[in-house]
Amino acid sequence: MYQNFIWDFDGTLFNTYPKMLKAYVKTMQHYQISITPSAIYRTLKTQSSKDLANQYQLDFEEFDQIYKQFEKSDTSNVFAYDDAKYILEKVIEKGGKNYLLTHRENASAKALLQGSQLDGLFVEIVGPENKFPRKPDPTSLLYLVEKYQMDKTKTVMIGDRPMDIDAGINAGVQSIFYNDERLFNIKQAHHEVHSLTEIEKFLGE
Repeated sequence: MYQNFIWDFDGTLFNTYPKMLKAYVKTMQHYQISITPSAIYRTLKTQSSKDLANQYQLDFEEFDQIYKQFEKSDTSNVFAYDDAKYILEKVIEKGGKNYLLTHRENASAKALLQGSQLDGLFVEIVGPENKFPRKPDPTSLLYLVEKYQMDKTKTVMIGDRPMDIDAGINAGVQSIFYNDERLFNIKQAHHEVHSLTEIEKFLGE
């Protein structure tokens, strides 16, 4: 059904949220802001880190740099979800192509991909170095669509947050909501799956 698979990174292919959450808790403590980890997590999942900063009138660039320092100081390992390698390889086996679209810096994304033996499974990684507006702005997706002359009807954006789905819709491609935790619904998503292996049914012509 689909040939071009544009993947979100954090929370979709990699279980990075536990490590990210610890760093965001420390970031809020740095600002002496009282907020529970569960409240931080819900904002990250349903909105974004930028929204978290905006809620407290914090400068996002400074906020993001402080967060990244805390995240880098945490040396605990992060790995891909168990079925990530399987589905990425299945996409290629069925003649499809994988692309990565993330707010995570390229060096960090590549290091994690290598650690889980997923490097080499993506045609291109688009990250903050590309200087595109953040999702849900469709510019980053449209860059990939235009560069690789993708058929939008055979192109799908996969992510775990509304911003991922909205970015896909705004770009005029299809969307798959990876709703493994079932914390909330995204009605506008074209498809919803609860495991990455379910995406296998969307592979092929």
